[in-house]
Amino acid sequence: MERIIILTYDYSPNNGGIARLCKEIVKQCILTKTDYLVVTNIDGPAEKNVERIVGWRGIVEFKILHFLKKNRKKGDVILTGLFHPDGMIGLLSGIPCCFLAHGAELMSGEGFFRKHIWSYYRKIILSKSPKVIANSDYTRNLVKKCSPFANVIALPLAVDNEYFHPTKDKPNDDILHLCSISRLEQFKGHDFIINTIAELPEIYRNKIRLTIGGKGPYKEYLEKLAKEKGLQEIVSFVGFVSDDQLRDFYSENDVFILCTREDHSTNHVEGFGLVFTEAQACGTPCIGTRTGGIPDAIDKGNGGWLIKQDDQNALSDLLISLISDKSLLKKQSELALYRVNTTCNWSLYFKDLKQILSKIIT
Repeated sequence: MERIIILTYDYSPNNGGIARLCKEIVKQCILTKTDYLVVTNIDGPAEKNVERIVGWRGIVEFKILHFLKKNRKKGDVILTGLFHPDGMIGLLSGIPCCFLAHGAELMSGEGFFRKHIWSYYRKIILSKSPKVIANSDYTRNLVKKCSPFANVIALPLAVDNEYFHPTKDKPNDDILHLCSISRLEQFKGHDFIINTIAELPEIYRNKIRLTIGGKGPYKEYLEKLAKEKGLQEIVSFVGFVSDDQLRDFYSENDVFILCTREDHSTNHVEGFGLVFTEAQACGTPCIGTRTGGIPDAIDKGNGGWLIKQDDQNALSDLLISLISDKSLLKKQSELALYRVNTTCNWSLYFKDLKQILSKIIT
């Protein structure tokens, strides 16, 4: 492999998960002096080795395909942000093309294409790539379910532990400080957390503070639910949390919690759950559900805890135990920090990624 071509429909200045992942791969290319080229339809400032091909959908695809064919070099490998439409264009270019797989994009949807054609389309496209690189064991299994002949491998995501690190001391009191952040949607499970806290005996309920960050269509319902349950002094909503504030948000709380649900009838799924590794990199242990790729982000007993989806008894028992013995938090905080720093950093991720891509053309 002589050059990695990162073909993506989501890139900087966007700050979504795929855009951030592609940017991290570019960062590692620069650090390791690996030749690279980014090809994207996202407009933005000029950058070295970034080709921004902007235009109307349906036309821009032909422009990107023409550019790839015209500028290909011996030893090129394409890595796409998604299998569609990025992956399809990569395959048509004739350059060896690997796809990144995240989870949600594999699900069916409501439109005609997604309902009636998607399952056949994804089965064919996924099987044509020499390697599909999934972000978790869950996503790998999902790819195989969608396309049994797909050549897929799991490469769990890393975290930028140069940026994400403890920035604040933990509270020194008898309150269990919980935090959660995500787009506020029903499948993220915040209603489950609020209902569980509301059902705790008063002596424990009054020793919890839950801070929820993020915006979304479910925010108004959650605020109303917290009020109905009499938790106005216990649950607070802080809205959008910027990247600059995120480290403090994680660091100043005892536990990060996100109890995502898996709903097979929609495309809602936690393919990996990068927020869990970000929190652990800040020394904050995590509570998550055994859904989607979350078990790849949380190693039970080694920086966090896993419970079944919507298991109120399990969460209640866990919260009571943490309130009763806060020394458990210190131990799990230390384990979380060590595990993430030694096994979930981007240099290790990129080393494995390069090995995978190099084998494509050998």
